[in-house]
Amino acid sequence: MLAGCGYRFTADSGTRLPAGQRVWVAYFQNSTVHPNATVALKRALFDQFAALRGLLPAVAPDAADLVVSGRLTGYDATVVSYTAADTAKEYRLTLTAEVTVRRRNGAGHDQPPLWKGTVAAWQDYPVTATIEMQRSGEDAAVVAAARKLAQQVVWNLEQAY
Repeated sequence: MLAGCGYRFTADSGTRLPAGQRVWVAYFQNSTVHPNATVALKRALFDQFAALRGLLPAVAPDAADLVVSGRLTGYDATVVSYTAADTAKEYRLTLTAEVTVRRRNGAGHDQPPLWKGTVAAWQDYPVTATIEMQRSGEDAAVVAAARKLAQQVVWNLEQAY
């Protein structure tokens, strides 16, 4: 009955990434004007592969079982809530990236993509009294959105694995 309704279990034992593999995350091409977002995204991908599935970072692309690459296509901060005086109260930062994950074969060559797609994630952060605090809040939102985006990459990869 469950199969008839289109429901599927996510990342069952047949599609879950096996622990102990090595992953390499290349610096993403950046189509935005925010260079710190690509650094946060690379770190988040390494962290989420390790935390969620036990994949270890490779020392170089040639030493990796999986290679992650892509392009950061969007970095948007928009006002999502206002005070009673009609001033901005909270921003939403949204990151969007095109991601490709490939398996490396024994000869060190890339194979066709295991998964390729566009993912997006957002994080809200408050308006603050000073520009320094505002930048700090935005930086924290970038890290949180990058972490959410990296989780989506792992989950999407396992659905196609």
